[in-house]
Amino acid sequence: MDPSTDLGEQRARSGVHPTQSLHAASLMFEALFPILVEAVDTADGSRTQVELGIALEREIQGRLAVGSIPYVNLLLTKLLSSQQDERSRIARDLHDRIAHGMGAALQQLDLFDHYRSRDPGRAENHLATARASIKASFDSTRQVSADLWVRVSEQGLSEALASYLDTTVPEGTSTAVTVSGGAPNLLDEVKQEVYILLREAVRNAVIHAKPTSVTVQLVTEDDRFRAVVRDDGCGFDVGAVTAIKTVGGLASIRERATLLGGRATITADPGAGTTVELLLPLHDGSGRRQW
Repeated sequence: MDPSTDLGEQRARSGVHPTQSLHAASLMFEALFPILVEAVDTADGSRTQVELGIALEREIQGRLAVGSIPYVNLLLTKLLSSQQDERSRIARDLHDRIAHGMGAALQQLDLFDHYRSRDPGRAENHLATARASIKASFDSTRQVSADLWVRVSEQGLSEALASYLDTTVPEGTSTAVTVSGGAPNLLDEVKQEVYILLREAVRNAVIHAKPTSVTVQLVTEDDRFRAVVRDDGCGFDVGAVTAIKTVGGLASIRERATLLGGRATITADPGAGTTVELLLPLHDGSGRRQW
């Protein structure tokens, strides 16, 4: 294996971003170029400093390009995994929330037919239950559809999250979205992914933690954006769950954060709630990463 490829794979597995490799390449050029000029001037004065600079730059950039390929491959793998997790979530919602409700409605309609002539009163009760199941399935269908059509760029990240909390968190569970530091300098595509990531954290809390409170905190700092989803639910052993289950909600959250060039940290203790924290680098006016 090419040493540059091997090094690139090691850096990709460690989560080192290519911009850091590019910075290292610049430092390498600055360190090597004076040494190379001095050595060549002594041995062969026919080559100009421009030619030496071009040759050294091509060599470094060539190795940098080869070393960046594993990082691109890693991102593609994580992207496919993240997309598969999202499709699996939609499939679960369709099966658990919609298909189950429609199946229950059909069963109630069968019972309605069975009792329609024998016991009209009982038959009417089954018909009313069927109507309720159909309505609940219809509402679930609208919710799943609404989740797929949410565009954060049209309503803002905090507004989209507040709307999701209002429509998803059970009645009796307190919710809040707090914002400090102003709106983050994030591309619309990045905001959309951040919304999906935080939505997954909220969804996990509602389904698994049975909390009495779910809060989302959005903080914009000088060089980074921080988002925290916190619940006071049952909590869990993060290490044990991660060791057993390498796919699903937790893995999806971490992979989406990596795809965005940031990181997600999940902390929890049994009986003490769960906290999901996302950290993303922001950019300066030139579009370069500040963190």
